[in-house]
Amino acid sequence: MFRNLSTVGLPLSGRPSELIELALSFGFDAMDIDIVDFQQQAEAFGVEHARRLMVSARLQCGSFHLPISLIGDDAAFNADLAELPTRLEFAQATEAKRAIVTIAPASDDHAFKDFFELYRQRLDTLGGLLANYGISLGLALAPEAEARAEKAHQFIHTYEGLIGLVSVCHPSVGVVVDAWALYLTGEPLSVIGSIPAGRIVEIRLSDAPRDVVSAELSHVQRLMPAETGVIPAAQILVEAQKAGFEGPVTPWADRSTLAGRGREKIVRLAGDRLEAVWKEAGLPIVPRWFAPSARENAPRFGEDPAMLAAAGALDGKPGPVA
Repeated sequence: MFRNLSTVGLPLSGRPSELIELALSFGFDAMDIDIVDFQQQAEAFGVEHARRLMVSARLQCGSFHLPISLIGDDAAFNADLAELPTRLEFAQATEAKRAIVTIAPASDDHAFKDFFELYRQRLDTLGGLLANYGISLGLALAPEAEARAEKAHQFIHTYEGLIGLVSVCHPSVGVVVDAWALYLTGEPLSVIGSIPAGRIVEIRLSDAPRDVVSAELSHVQRLMPAETGVIPAAQILVEAQKAGFEGPVTPWADRSTLAGRGREKIVRLAGDRLEAVWKEAGLPIVPRWFAPSARENAPRFGEDPAMLAAAGALDGKPGPVA
């Protein structure tokens, strides 16, 4: 397993070089990418230019959101599908191995059986396509009751249901194990072991407030991991390790719970929390190859010629990357 930073999971903004420096400074081994933005950069300036900061930082690509709607009509789905081969070529160029989509937990248009079959067919199509590029597809849940409110038909919002869907899909389709979703569904951690072998794609860690019943939680109450200790993050990693998982572990929190904290403080706290959870779970922490200086006037990441030379990135100052 490795520690992954997502600018969606912890809503962050800034220049790519600044965000990469924060990831390096606070113990992260990987970052998610925005595949649409990366494609635009690569088409404008070339793949090597677009990915040079991630390469010089020796950061892995954690995952990327797959830009496709699985619940629209056939025309919309097929239009999105037609754009994917080019996008996936660029994803492959970044050595990205994991794409993510979120399952709709309810529908006004489809009863459960019909919705299940629609998802199964489209996920089979996607799974086969992504497999050609060495990419797995992780399915994430939207477990909050508010996401299903006032909808005509309930759909998959538990791991029992999600595992049932994954088990009849293409082998490259798997599961995002989300600590928040596990807590809201009330399912035991042992459910992680029932996921088909090799099909955990990502783990997301969060925490929850102590004074709210899990079934009544809203997405805006999603806390940074190890904030209250209500959700046993370390135990989730232990169960994932037993299941043979070796992929990205990503901290996740709602923007409202991070209000008043600067970007650096957020990433520092997330890194510290993950390190503590890592140790509690008995997982080894591999030292980073490079620790940026904390000196106020030190060169920023990507602007230090010595570091660039060491990393083999000698072609000038950084520009935008995914």
